[in-house]
Amino acid sequence: MALSEHDVAIRDQHIWSSDAGMIAEGQAGEVYLQKTGQKPKPDLSDNEAVQMGLVMQEPIMRAAAGRWGWEFKDADYTLMHPKHNWLASHFDYISADGKTLFEVKNLGVHQRKKYGEDGEELVSPRYRAQCLHEQIVHEGVENIILVVLFGGQELCHFPQNFTQLEAEAHIRTMAEFWAQIQTRSFNPQTMADAVGDMYKVDDGSEMVANAALETACQQLAAIKAKLKEYEEAEEGLKQMIQGAMAQKATLKSFSGEILATWKTAKPSKRFSADLLKQALPETYEKFVIEQAGSRRFLIK
Repeated sequence: MALSEHDVAIRDQHIWSSDAGMIAEGQAGEVYLQKTGQKPKPDLSDNEAVQMGLVMQEPIMRAAAGRWGWEFKDADYTLMHPKHNWLASHFDYISADGKTLFEVKNLGVHQRKKYGEDGEELVSPRYRAQCLHEQIVHEGVENIILVVLFGGQELCHFPQNFTQLEAEAHIRTMAEFWAQIQTRSFNPQTMADAVGDMYKVDDGSEMVANAALETACQQLAAIKAKLKEYEEAEEGLKQMIQGAMAQKATLKSFSGEILATWKTAKPSKRFSADLLKQALPETYEKFVIEQAGSRRFLIK
């Protein structure tokens, strides 16, 4: 569901558990841009994965409660930290005694590799940070369990345990980040994912590299050369396999294992600006707009 202007304003006044998760996975710059109003929040109302996650949330929780014998109740409310009110969180479910939070996710099977076995603690950095944030914000909670349904077929639970030192470190990190938001202090080192959005246009000037930048450019050039070597090798191997397959759709080993597929995709339709220009040149010109050029980064 799309956020109203009021909802967006409230979200910008706090760091939420979902923000903490993004920061933990290297998207601090994205959060910074959104909080400072330099980039709009994504509209997830048409995102099927997100919407299906909301639909599946309660069935997943009920299935988990039945399997592990939990008593729970809805926790569809928002709280701010009693001391650090810029920390906020929304919650999914809480145990009947109010001591355990349950965070529920519906994830694709491809994400399974980021997690430990059922009952273990290992989860993705994003959701571990989100769980820590929620436990810090919610007074009286002693435990939090991440409940995940993978690929619609594997139900798992991951109890998350945090030390006091982890909680204190998280609060310090979020405090520093919140201060950067309040003072509009963009840090390209810790917010590297947003560098391209922050510096979209060059000013035509030059700068002299220090030793660290010279080394970085040399290392990047070496990496790009190695990647090109791998890409050329990849293309050569792909062409050899495709040439051998000819019109065959699937390649299998002698044991029957599928090694590769080369199948024709279904026909698709797309809008052709070139055809419109040829047929209705005056109409075409009415809808042509000028776009700002993007910066192109090249290692010389």
